[in-house]
Amino acid sequence: MVQFSCADMTEARNRTGTPAAGLNGDWLTKDRLRNLLNVRKADDEEASSTVYLQPGETAASPEWRERLARLGKTPEESGCGLVCFRGGDRALVIAPPFPVTESSQHDDWNEGPLWSLLDANRTVGVVLVRLGRYSVAVYRGGDLATSKTDSRYVKGKHHAGGTSQLRYTRVREGQMRRLYVKVCETIRAQFEPVAGELDHVILGGEKFTLNGFLKVCPRLDEYKDITLKRRLNIRDPKRDTLDDLGSTLHESRVWALDW
Repeated sequence: MVQFSCADMTEARNRTGTPAAGLNGDWLTKDRLRNLLNVRKADDEEASSTVYLQPGETAASPEWRERLARLGKTPEESGCGLVCFRGGDRALVIAPPFPVTESSQHDDWNEGPLWSLLDANRTVGVVLVRLGRYSVAVYRGGDLATSKTDSRYVKGKHHAGGTSQLRYTRVREGQMRRLYVKVCETIRAQFEPVAGELDHVILGGEKFTLNGFLKVCPRLDEYKDITLKRRLNIRDPKRDTLDDLGSTLHESRVWALDW
């Protein structure tokens, strides 16, 4: 039986509290994913297969459809398609950070298209919004190229009733709108000079604030065809966060299955 190294086991426990052998939607960097695939790769004597699925497509193989059904809809939520490997009596399902561009099925363990996808030198625009703070950045590969981080005061929720509550709500909504307008202006300033080079735009931050922002910022409509469905769960958009985000952009989500 193939065993995980101590480093792999420690990494998985640090991130999920469970051993790596129980991968269940863990986020792995490219290096960790490469190590995992090296460990799990099928031996020459083992039955193996590989499936690449574009967003929204279904596996042609009944065996793979049955295995993927065990995971429900969660792996498809990123909207980037899936990459699936079988090695003997175990399988890995990977939701990559960027869209699979061509569906295919292979009767062997074929990592080539996966690494072409992950190693491509992309230009990615990132918009992070939370109440009171935002960041807009452009990455080339995993490196931060340009960015703007700023803050604007927004009142917290107010639980009093009556006229005071209504007045407070109007003030807060006005502050939120001014934040959204500022983010829109920053998107124009950051993205416009590289608009022709952007491969993808990725959004992140706090869900409620981000949804409100999307309703009032027409600037992002210009990039809707390249805006990914996946969202970055960033607790605090700030300059230090952006320095580490380049690696996060290339993380894949991974599930392990018994075949």
